[in-house]
Amino acid sequence: MNNSVKPAQPNINLHGMSLTNFRRFSTLNIDFHPNMTVLVAPNGSGKSTILDAIAVAVSPFVAAFDFGKGRGIAKSDARYRRQEQVLSSEQMFPVEITASFNEPVCGIKRTLTGINNKTTIKDASELSTYGDQLMQQVRDLDEVILPVVAYYGTGRLWQEHKNMERKSVLSVSRTMGYEDCLTTASNYKQLQQWFTKATYAELQQQQMADVYQGYSLKEQLQSIQVAVETVLQPSSGWRYFHYSLSHEELAMTHPEQGVLPVSLLSDGVRAMVSLVADLAWRCSKLNPQSGACASKETPGLVLIDEVDMFLHPAWQQKVLASLRDAFPKIQFIVTTHSPQVVSTAPTDSIRVIYEDQVYNAPQGTQGAESSRILKRVFGVDPRPQSDPMATLLAEYLDLVYADNWDAPEALSMRQALDAHFGNEEPALTEADLYIENKLWEQSLEEDQ
Repeated sequence: MNNSVKPAQPNINLHGMSLTNFRRFSTLNIDFHPNMTVLVAPNGSGKSTILDAIAVAVSPFVAAFDFGKGRGIAKSDARYRRQEQVLSSEQMFPVEITASFNEPVCGIKRTLTGINNKTTIKDASELSTYGDQLMQQVRDLDEVILPVVAYYGTGRLWQEHKNMERKSVLSVSRTMGYEDCLTTASNYKQLQQWFTKATYAELQQQQMADVYQGYSLKEQLQSIQVAVETVLQPSSGWRYFHYSLSHEELAMTHPEQGVLPVSLLSDGVRAMVSLVADLAWRCSKLNPQSGACASKETPGLVLIDEVDMFLHPAWQQKVLASLRDAFPKIQFIVTTHSPQVVSTAPTDSIRVIYEDQVYNAPQGTQGAESSRILKRVFGVDPRPQSDPMATLLAEYLDLVYADNWDAPEALSMRQALDAHFGNEEPALTEADLYIENKLWEQSLEEDQ
């Protein structure tokens, strides 16, 4: 690879991607924001498919490292197409994933030409060569910055890798930070193993500083703790992520609940701790030379499916900003079903996938009310139309705005609506203002 392809500081930053015959998509073209892209779509419309395709696109880079393992296009990824009036369906080939990168400046193409073939790698040589060069710098003991790559799927809380316990988890290669990074299951057990041994090693270093000079892990531990606290403390109150010698597992502290093992915390807290701590650990493992600043200084590409998973709406409004605060140099590509999440993203960061096409979000989404986002971006009426009280309200409002608010049927409806909503329904308040205005107009006409 020529020198013009290699950026001043190593990084992985995705610019755009095109898919052909990949799962549900016959064709799809999408571009990505360099800092944060939020993918929005109905269930089954291809959000996770796009993340999986990105993982395939970036895998030649990951596979270049000793602990990295790439992934190809699976045979089951080929789009199925059924001929009319025939029960059988056929898979469509070739399956193609084409991607362009801002850093390194290059393009790749991965192809599966048939059910008995393997995914091509020859058209991704620039990206794999880029990884090879970084791997050689690591072997030369160069303190080169290694960009992190990670994929967190929806099973990150309950699906865990079955990694064998390592005796040398602390001293093993920096490139261990790429291990299992493109699979969607959790790596939490390995994180706990590393954190446990690092804690004991740090205690030993303090007690035997004359023997273990230059082996301090304090700053690496601090980097992970700071990242976890940056994301969790403002929204949940939980802080000081650490290995508890008394509980013999990872724990956190809370001003009201004290010290508790992470395993006893809520699903939302555990899911976010698992994600942030794993990502911070990967940053620290890949770039130990960055010390306590590893999470802040490590660039890279991170995919998160359903970033709002298990989170309270108040936390959903903060999660994107807190991730950017904790990992400012990482490009995040996330999916969500949450209007609260979308309302905190700049409009140019949002991609709406609908009927196999990618659309930009309407202007003015950032800072908008969730009900407005729900209707304008998600295409969902904020009021559940299948609910009987919503139906009754709609029928009553039709009568009001047809100037039949005093009809017996309307009065009966209003009595039922008041009993149900009390004084908390804005639509009824607006209806009352309309009625009041109409009665005032009628009184003026009578006086003339």
